[in-house]
Amino acid sequence: MRIGCLHVPDLPLASLVRAEPRLAEEAVAVVEPGSSSYASASGSGPSYSHEVLRLRSDLGVAKPAPPRLLGGNLRILACTPRAAPITQGMTLAAAQAIRPDLRALPASAERTRAAAQAALEAAGSISPRIEEAAPGLVFLDLEGLGHLHASEHALAQALGAAAVKVGLRAAVGVAEGKTAARLAAHAAAADLDEARWFSSAVCVVPEADLRAFLAELPLAALDPPPELLDALHRFGLVTVGDAARLPAGAAAARLGAEGAALLRVARGEDRGHLVARPAPERFEEGEELEWDAAAIEPLLFVWKSLLDRLARRLSERGLAAAEVWLLLRLSGGAWDERSIALAAPTREVAPLLSLLRLEVERRPPGEAVRAVRIAVRPAPARLDQLALFAARTASPAEVAAAVARIAALVGPESVGRPVAPDTHRPLAAAVEPFAPPAAPLIPEAAEVQPALAVRALRPPRAAEVRCDAQGRPAVVSDGARLGGRVVSSAGPWRTVAEWWTPQPVALDTFDLEVAGGTLLRASRELQSGAWWIEAVYD
Repeated sequence: MRIGCLHVPDLPLASLVRAEPRLAEEAVAVVEPGSSSYASASGSGPSYSHEVLRLRSDLGVAKPAPPRLLGGNLRILACTPRAAPITQGMTLAAAQAIRPDLRALPASAERTRAAAQAALEAAGSISPRIEEAAPGLVFLDLEGLGHLHASEHALAQALGAAAVKVGLRAAVGVAEGKTAARLAAHAAAADLDEARWFSSAVCVVPEADLRAFLAELPLAALDPPPELLDALHRFGLVTVGDAARLPAGAAAARLGAEGAALLRVARGEDRGHLVARPAPERFEEGEELEWDAAAIEPLLFVWKSLLDRLARRLSERGLAAAEVWLLLRLSGGAWDERSIALAAPTREVAPLLSLLRLEVERRPPGEAVRAVRIAVRPAPARLDQLALFAARTASPAEVAAAVARIAALVGPESVGRPVAPDTHRPLAAAVEPFAPPAAPLIPEAAEVQPALAVRALRPPRAAEVRCDAQGRPAVVSDGARLGGRVVSSAGPWRTVAEWWTPQPVALDTFDLEVAGGTLLRASRELQSGAWWIEAVYD
C-alpha cells in the first residue's frame, strides 16, 4: 500500500513561528515549558512581543510586573536556522554563553495543539483516510489518488503546499508502508530550505528502490525497543541492510516476535495498516499569555490573532463558523467555557471579535486570564447560483457577515426570521435562525396583492371589552389609543385544541370594526374570560 507521511519537524518551534512569522528571521530557541514566562537570553527580563507592547502603550495600560525568568538549566527543544550553532539538547545557560543575542521562548501547549490540528487538516485536504500517529506526524492512504495528480512526486508537493498554506514547515515522504513513508519524510526534512522557513521538501521512494533506500539507514531509525537494539548491535549489525540479510527463521528464533517484525520491516515488508480516525468536530486555536490579563483590552489582540488563523483554515476548506466556543484558563487553573451561537455561518473576523467582546463584557471572568482557546464548529459555506439576467444581489457570504454584525449589536436571540409553528393557536409565530431562501432560477410571475394585510401584535395586548345582551363585543379598548365603539363584527370562531398539553387552547375570536374605520382581531379565553387584541388589519 502506498502511504504518504506529513512530518512537521520541531513542532513546538513550528507552532511558535506559525503564530508569529517574524520569529523565523530571528535567533530563537524553544526550551522546555518549565515556566509560563518569556525570557531574553541576556536574563535582563521578559521579552514581550512588539505588537503587545505597542497595544498596551496605545491603551495606556501599564507594563505587567516581570514574571519568573526561564531557568538556565532548561534544555533546548529546537531552534531557528538563525540561531546556529545552537543545537537541540543544549542547556539554556550554555546556549546563552555561545549566543548572547539568543531569544529563548518556552514551548506553548496551546500553540502546539493548534499546529497539530492544522497539520491534520492539511493532510485531510489531500486524502480522506488519514491517521495521526503523533502530533505533527500524519499518515495518508494514497490509493486511488493517482488520477488527481500527474505523479506521486506532484501529489507529495501538493501535500507540502497544503501544509505551508496553514503556516507549517513540512517534510513529506511517500513509500510502501507506514514505516518507510515515515523514514522518507525524515529524509526529506534534511533537505528543507534553511533560508526560507515557510517551505516544504519531499522524498518519494519507488517500490523497486525501497530495499536500497532502507539498507543505508541505521537500525535506530526503525525505533526498535532498546533491548532489541542492544542485541542486534552485539551481533555486529549496524544498518537496516545488515538486518535484512539475516535468515528469517533463525533470526525469529533468537530475537522473538519483535525481532521478526523488525526484520520484515528491514526487508520492506511492512504489514502495518493505516488506522483512519474521524475528523475533528471543532477547529481550535489557542494562546498562552505572557501575563495574567485582568482586563478585556489586552485580550482583544490575542483573540484577533486566533480568529485570523481560524479564518484562514476555514477558508482553505470552504467552510464557515456556525458556532463559537471561548475557553479562558483562569489564574487558578480552572477553565471558563462560553458558547456563542451565530445567527448565520461566517468566517469574517470583525463580527466574531465583537461577539466575543460582548460575551465577556456581559459576564466577566472571576479571575485573571492566563490562556485563551477559541474553537468553532464548521459548517459548509453557502453557495448559490445567481440569476443570469437579474440584478446582482448580495452573496450568501455577505449576507451571513451582515447577519453576524447585526447579532453582535442586538444579540443573537434578537436576529432571525419569522416562521409559522405547527400549532392550533391563532396567529402563532416563532423565530428561527435567519437563512434566506435561494433565489429561483426563473423569475416567478407577480402575485396578486391581497386587499388587507394582518399585522400581528407580539405580545397580544390585554383589552377591556363591554358586551351587549347577545354577548357580542360592543366597546373594546386596550387602555391606550387602540379600540373604540364596535360598529360591526364577525364571529365568533371557536378554537378548542391542544387539550393534551399543559397549556390548552380554548377561545372565541372576533373580527371587529370600531368607530373610525380600524379593523381589529380580538379573542376571549373561555376559561378565564380574559380579552386581548391579537392583530390589526391594514
